[in-house]
Amino acid sequence: MPDYYFFLSYARGDDRDSVKQFFNDLSAEVRSYAGLPPTSTVGFLDVEMQVGESWARTLMSALGICRTFVALISPRYLISEPCGREWAIFSDRLSRLEDGDPSVDPPPLIPLLWLPPPRLPAAIEARQYLNHGMPEAYGRTGLRQIIRLTRYRDDYLEMLARLAQQIVEVATSGRPVPTHPNPLPFEQVHSAFHETGAAPAPAVSPADLVKFIVAAPSRADLAGQLLPGVDRDPRFYGELPEQWAPYRPHLDAPIADRARQVALEHQFHAMVTDLDGLREHLDSDEDTTDWIIVLLVDLWVTGLSRHRNALARFEEADDVAATSAAASVLVPAGHDDEQTNTYLSQLTATLGQVFGRRMSARLDSFRSVIISPQSFDADLGVVLERSRNRMFRTKTVQHQLPARSGQRPILRGP
Repeated sequence: MPDYYFFLSYARGDDRDSVKQFFNDLSAEVRSYAGLPPTSTVGFLDVEMQVGESWARTLMSALGICRTFVALISPRYLISEPCGREWAIFSDRLSRLEDGDPSVDPPPLIPLLWLPPPRLPAAIEARQYLNHGMPEAYGRTGLRQIIRLTRYRDDYLEMLARLAQQIVEVATSGRPVPTHPNPLPFEQVHSAFHETGAAPAPAVSPADLVKFIVAAPSRADLAGQLLPGVDRDPRFYGELPEQWAPYRPHLDAPIADRARQVALEHQFHAMVTDLDGLREHLDSDEDTTDWIIVLLVDLWVTGLSRHRNALARFEEADDVAATSAAASVLVPAGHDDEQTNTYLSQLTATLGQVFGRRMSARLDSFRSVIISPQSFDADLGVVLERSRNRMFRTKTVQHQLPARSGQRPILRGP
């Protein structure tokens, strides 16, 4: 089993090349201060996972054994639910160590400013530590700029050395951060930065808000046959509809997490709900044009009458002809799902009974049988950008500036 001196937590879309450079530079320094061979693996960065590996299990294993947790704080990081979950998992481990000694020093949880956000959630504010040894530019522009600009090279090298020393000191202190005896699956962990079911906190333009509606069964729903005479393979589903993962085993993560990540990379604030949330949406007076709506539809879901009825009701209410207001529908269907491929013609015909208008109109906002994660990313990116452009053309977009919050937070570095 790898011995991870540190876990590097970052938000997708935050200059991956610079993140990778920082990870490699920090790994080299940690190896030097720990006296380890140059080929030793000392850090975890999830972009290095192999294709087909069980993403959630690998991530949870790394979060469960890493000795320190280095978080690259940015605006994207604070609205990323996966990042909030990673923070929550390590913070929970750390709280077990702090129960015996609340003054753990040096701290194993190390937040660093990557791109300075205007404000911090309480979970991060509680971990602030003043450090006057950081370069002045760090508090003003963040670590990313220090990496990218050559005039800060000396400051960057000094910062790397001090951070590596802190990581090695924690790792060799003889007081390891306890492991969690009964960890939840990653997708069930509540983000440290988000309220359950809450819309995104920042005040933003409607053109930057997307609501993903996951139209899929839960594992319990599979007790009834979704196609006559066919027992649906349960490995693609979880306890909640939002845990539907159509691309297993190639991609273990739920499609909702993948959608959130794509949305973040396109500068959207995203929230996720299921068909129960859709029913509440239909029964309320909420203006549907205040959000970009994207339905993520499982081909098998129309086999459940209550779900089929909810989708049909939404399809009837949604103005498909008015492309500025119409929701988009994406239908992932993994290439490795042999059962779906076997019954594809029947499932597609059933889906057409609900979304016939969209299918016959050949709208670019309806994308069916998306067979790979890469195709899903590309299709969703196009759908989001086109929806945003339509919103800008058809709505009066009012941007609300964030309230002043005093001085920028200063986070402890190495």
